[in-house]
Amino acid sequence: MSEFMVNKAGAKIYSDVSKHKELQIENTVKYNVLSLGIVGSQRIAVATIEEKDGTASAYRLPHQLDDWVQLSMMMSAQGLNAFPSEVEFGKIDGRIYAEIL
Repeated sequence: MSEFMVNKAGAKIYSDVSKHKELQIENTVKYNVLSLGIVGSQRIAVATIEEKDGTASAYRLPHQLDDWVQLSMMMSAQGLNAFPSEVEFGKIDGRIYAEIL
């Protein structure tokens, strides 16, 4: 098995999910999210994000966003794919959120 695959956006998706950096969400921040997915036997949520230089990178998402990723993937399977989209990530009362803008 290969160490990684390259997704449609051009980001490396590693079979060892720990090789992905975790998306740090300390303040409100907006990213162009190209796609979402679940990776590995531990079923870790990953977002492919467009970097400032136009390249794509995949990041592990905090576990608090697992339900949001699952819902987005279910909607996509039903033909309601919202990505790529600008997404606002942030914290309210210590709870991490994601909102498609």
